[in-house]
Amino acid sequence: MKWYAQIVKPSTHNQQSTSVLVQIDSQRYLFNCGEGTQRLGFENKIRMSKLSAIFLTRIDWETMGGLPGMLLTLADSGMGDLTVCGGYNLTHVLAATRHFIMRDRMGLRVNEMLDGDATAAFQDKNLQVKPVFIYPDGYKVLKHELGPNESAEAQARRLLVSRAFGMPRTDDEADKRRKQPVDQQKKGYYAEQCEGATMEVLMQQLEEKDEEANNKKRARSPDHSARQITIADTNLPKARPSRAALSYIAQGPDVLGKFDVKAAQALGLKPGPLYGKLTKGESVKAPDGTVIHPSQCVGPTKAGGIFIVIDCPSTLYIDSLVSNPQFAPFLTASETSDEGRQAQLVLVVHSLGNGVALDERYKSWVNRFPSHVHHMLSSPEFVPDANPFQRHLRVQASMAAVDPRVYVLPQGSSQSQQPLSSFSDRTNVSVPSSLAVFEVEPRANLDTSKVRSVLTPEEMLEHANSAQPTSDVVAVTMTTSDNDAEPVAMAESCAADQDDVNGCSHQNEQSTSELIVCPIGTGSSVPGIYRNVSANIVSVEGYGGIVLDCGESTVSLLKRFLGHPHRNAHNKRIAQTFTQFVSSIKLLYISHMHADHHLGAIMLLREWTKLTGCGLNRPRMTVVAPARFWTWLCDYSGVENIGLERLDFVCCHDLRVSLDVVDDNSYASEVRFSSVKTKVDKLLSDLGLVDIKTCSVVHCPWAYGLSLTHSSGWKLVYSGDTRPCTNLVTLGRAGRKPPTILLHEATHSDDLLKDAKAKRHTTVSEAVAMALGMGAENLLMTHFSQRCLSLPRWKWANVQAVNLTRYGQLSKGPGSVANGVGSSSMMDVPEDDEPEEVVERPTSREDVDAAKKELMLNLVEALSECSSASDDEQEKGVLGDLNVAAAFDLSAYAPSDIARYQANTRRLQKAMRAELKLFIAEEECASDIEDGEPKQQETPTKTKKDVKPKPKKGGKAKRDGAN
Repeated sequence: MKWYAQIVKPSTHNQQSTSVLVQIDSQRYLFNCGEGTQRLGFENKIRMSKLSAIFLTRIDWETMGGLPGMLLTLADSGMGDLTVCGGYNLTHVLAATRHFIMRDRMGLRVNEMLDGDATAAFQDKNLQVKPVFIYPDGYKVLKHELGPNESAEAQARRLLVSRAFGMPRTDDEADKRRKQPVDQQKKGYYAEQCEGATMEVLMQQLEEKDEEANNKKRARSPDHSARQITIADTNLPKARPSRAALSYIAQGPDVLGKFDVKAAQALGLKPGPLYGKLTKGESVKAPDGTVIHPSQCVGPTKAGGIFIVIDCPSTLYIDSLVSNPQFAPFLTASETSDEGRQAQLVLVVHSLGNGVALDERYKSWVNRFPSHVHHMLSSPEFVPDANPFQRHLRVQASMAAVDPRVYVLPQGSSQSQQPLSSFSDRTNVSVPSSLAVFEVEPRANLDTSKVRSVLTPEEMLEHANSAQPTSDVVAVTMTTSDNDAEPVAMAESCAADQDDVNGCSHQNEQSTSELIVCPIGTGSSVPGIYRNVSANIVSVEGYGGIVLDCGESTVSLLKRFLGHPHRNAHNKRIAQTFTQFVSSIKLLYISHMHADHHLGAIMLLREWTKLTGCGLNRPRMTVVAPARFWTWLCDYSGVENIGLERLDFVCCHDLRVSLDVVDDNSYASEVRFSSVKTKVDKLLSDLGLVDIKTCSVVHCPWAYGLSLTHSSGWKLVYSGDTRPCTNLVTLGRAGRKPPTILLHEATHSDDLLKDAKAKRHTTVSEAVAMALGMGAENLLMTHFSQRCLSLPRWKWANVQAVNLTRYGQLSKGPGSVANGVGSSSMMDVPEDDEPEEVVERPTSREDVDAAKKELMLNLVEALSECSSASDDEQEKGVLGDLNVAAAFDLSAYAPSDIARYQANTRRLQKAMRAELKLFIAEEECASDIEDGEPKQQETPTKTKKDVKPKPKKGGKAKRDGAN
């Protein structure tokens, strides 16, 4: 039997948690699931399917921030019967996600391990795992942290989890379920046809119904959305924090002895099934009737190998760790040393916080382990803070060579703070990298052959500027014409310009009146290789910061975008470090409760609280979001401090623009409570705004668009996720001020209009039409499907086809109201062209393979594209004064940058085409089969001529509640 432990993510200054994947036979076990774990799996082709269990070393967002997104992906891929193990508050955290996760077919098992509970352990046919509890100095373990816990509060939490994730199934039921196709049918509000005014009215009615009910419990209903309302409105008991950190001692399966063929033949047995039974430990009968036992022809069984995952988050935990008696059997010179257990132990993974590895107490304790044990030192001081997303970095560098002011190279380093020798000079200690593998069976061995070389941003930019190949797989020459000389010179200047990056919070290069929108994540649904999920920031010079949606890993990307702890010298637009920007945030806006728009908010608030929690004049932040987002924050705030007492919450519903008076320039008529108006007035003062408005949009219940108008003259409108709708156009036109920048989603290409209608999203051409309908000066498109690996294309004919009942043909621009004030219809859909329901998930392995072939076809087609649209369609006369640009992750756009985008389109498309060639070549060189099964997500290997076109059924799957 072969099994191993693989490093998914080591601990760095960017993200201080370690993720380890253990594979035994076909089953997998994950230790810690911090933010970005899923995306790293896609980047490095680490299969997260067939997970049997997830183990969390702490119940805080640092170690479990990626868990909600992971559960959504696993559930929507048809996987169920997963076990999640962790300490006190695990059940509470999962129950708190009831507002945005409703996967009652998953059958999730929650194993909340409590100190003092003799049954606190995990065991299946492959792995036995026991927790070790450690605490910081001076911490008093409270009664509620000790197990077992059968209180009424604990039972209430378990009930909510079972209703949200479904009851665990027996082994027979689980096996039967795995053989059945995944149910692809939509539920709840997504089952309704997205037609005319019907959906807009329906969603507004749902909002009013929720508001009138005001937290009253509703009767259960078999309907998905009604049942979700019932569960969401059920109050969750208040949580109490626990500072326990869990380490895990894990033992793999016993290894059966070697079968002695000669001994078996001497006993009268012939090769066949009887050999197999003896190997499995069963006694058999020889032809003469003699009973033969396994011990007669099978060698002795070898005890399973042991590995330990240690989590020591700070030096305060060291004394509790090194004195814990559960580690004593594995240590030499200990009263309870066990030579047998010491022989079984082969690997210790050390997940350490700042300063722990440099503490002499910890070093001395590690030296007491037997010399044959290998140690992986996952510590921020010893692991280089390199950028693990090399494919994104590669294309970002190519685009930065075209326009370095817009496309910001993320910060990264290949050097560690401390040499390994400062911890130990023993050969059995190593610093782990992503993809490093330690084989436990059949022979203990460290394998680094899969570890990929990681380039720094500067090295990537040098490759891009010198037109050298950036991959060992295939060489792609990107020649630079005379017209490209200026952007390349700008890139060289950007790399060479080493300003003083310390203490520059108010010395920004932007003018005080200029609006700069910085998309941090521009993808939809799930994190992808090239695009992370939704997040945008605006730094209002002289006032503070704004965050518009905050998907998973936003904090990690902000650290690379702005620089941490020092300023990112490649960022020429926002002259602030991560610390300076986060400390200055005045507004966090969440457009709706889909996971890809808000799962990064907990980490952001956690960082903001740490940075601003000291001193007498502690700042406050305003949170504008749907009501359920605030409920989620309140539920989670008992687990760890996120500064809830310094947050001013304003519900999006209370800021809605008047739909009857297009030119109304006052929010006061929509603010119904004086307490809300006080908070809004403070927010306007904090950011220098003269107006803030929202509107309901057509995507899901409680989804909103946003408008911000600044005293310096600019106006920003953010669509969130939506179909083209009247409300958003009204919001854009309100106050007789056209949007300076319209930040609008453009999830789907024009040929996927049916997908867009069914999933309540906008196509590229529809986004252009919305900008024209508002009279916007600039359109910045974002929230692209992860299938979109080329620059988006729009067609003028499709733009002209967009009509709203109230405003008519949007491409004609702002004008008189078409059908009278007060009509609130969304986009007209002819009765004979109703959108079809889209299949969300493949129903079989054949469908998965077909989806991969379709992706390859899309890639090959993308290589033939030379620009984002034909030249005649992109003529200035067609769009009038409207400038259009497509956003990319970690970028910064002022109006002048959007205006310059079209001039750079061909060069940007060339960079994207080069990356697509590299991507295809890398996929073809990768092995098609891993452990006997096709690899996950992006593994296309066919050429265009090998793929037979087939009618599209919605393409790559997307979860119903993810965007």
